[in-house]
Amino acid sequence: MAVRISSRIFPSMDRDGAVVITASALRSLDYGFLSVFLGVYLSLLDFSVLQAGLVFSAIMGGGTLSNAIASWRGDTIGRKRMLLVMAVLMGIGGLLYPFASNVTGLVLISLIAMTTSTGGDRTAFLSLDMSILAQSVDPKSRTSAFSWYNIIGRLTKALGSLVIAVPAVLQAWFGIGELDSFKMMFWAYAGVAFSGVGVYWLLTPMAERKNMAAKDVQRTMPRETRSIMIRLTALFSMDALGGGFMVNAFISFWFTSRFGVSLESIALIFFAGQILNSVSLALATPLAGRIGLIATMASTQVISNSFMIFMALTGNYWLAVGFFMLRELSNEMDVPTRQSYSMAIVPPEARTATAGMTNLGRTFAQTISPALAGMVAQATFIGAPMVTGALIKLAYNAALYMTFRTIKAPEEEAVSELQTRQTDPR
Repeated sequence: MAVRISSRIFPSMDRDGAVVITASALRSLDYGFLSVFLGVYLSLLDFSVLQAGLVFSAIMGGGTLSNAIASWRGDTIGRKRMLLVMAVLMGIGGLLYPFASNVTGLVLISLIAMTTSTGGDRTAFLSLDMSILAQSVDPKSRTSAFSWYNIIGRLTKALGSLVIAVPAVLQAWFGIGELDSFKMMFWAYAGVAFSGVGVYWLLTPMAERKNMAAKDVQRTMPRETRSIMIRLTALFSMDALGGGFMVNAFISFWFTSRFGVSLESIALIFFAGQILNSVSLALATPLAGRIGLIATMASTQVISNSFMIFMALTGNYWLAVGFFMLRELSNEMDVPTRQSYSMAIVPPEARTATAGMTNLGRTFAQTISPALAGMVAQATFIGAPMVTGALIKLAYNAALYMTFRTIKAPEEEAVSELQTRQTDPR
């Protein structure tokens, strides 16, 4: 009985699946740290808002370029080879950051550093991991595997964000200067990044694309598969565009400006939100098993974005906090289901290209939407960007369901056929 329950909670996967989850957990530890740390570090260097923005944009640009390469030639280069090169670049970026103190140097480093300024993975690491993880498990366990991939990454990311306190310890206990203590942290970051090289080295030849020679993928990809890739990319970009109107940085700004919330209270609110996000990720698999992947993606986001609208329009602090928590509890169930579904409805040989294209579209959309959010807030009222973003995402939910409601993952098709045979014995 215990073995049966364990197999339902923890999906059985091959070595390659365990490798990408482990590598992702280590990378998320670094990402959770740097996404908080880098902004503080740039302020110590007396960078202006514009200069800091250029560094953040360069980081996003590097991620966009890596996804473009992955979608175009990732399988030709080789998944393992590309992951190893990116892990080396991430470590090199950590080593080089302390030696650059001007905007030009930091921008150039950021373009190749394969890192993040948001905490989320916007690089081809995610695209290639998705392709490998999807083929490392049985189709029935695929959504569960993606849930654990995200849950473990979320937990290590939260742990990484706590490392921001280490420079203060170095200053108090060892008398190290403020700027020097910050520079030392990049060495620890680089050490974690380079450990990813050792983990990805354990990938087996089975991690590569199956069924056909890599050089033939562009010529032989069916028109239907290309159509699915284009539609998924367009819809997921629309989703990311809406999400960019309500990033955590803007939500914290809204809480502070609207209700005068203290920094300590903001920290508690978002910590609780992170915990609820993890619960949301864990609920995705059982819900998808009952109502299907597309229905889970669409319905939970309708609920989540409705709570966001209620939060933006309320004038009561405790109601706002309550709506925010309900939003966080329902907001992440579409992440593993989206990843699982996009890998399920295309042939194995098209998975890397699909993951790269969809992540490329999401990255580009999230690059432009925060600036648009500022313009909307400036022209209307401070909660308007959150309402706008939620409405865009609600339109995405409707379009997604209408476009893909009849296209099911193979394991869902098998269940539907079995149910049909049971109800109609003829």
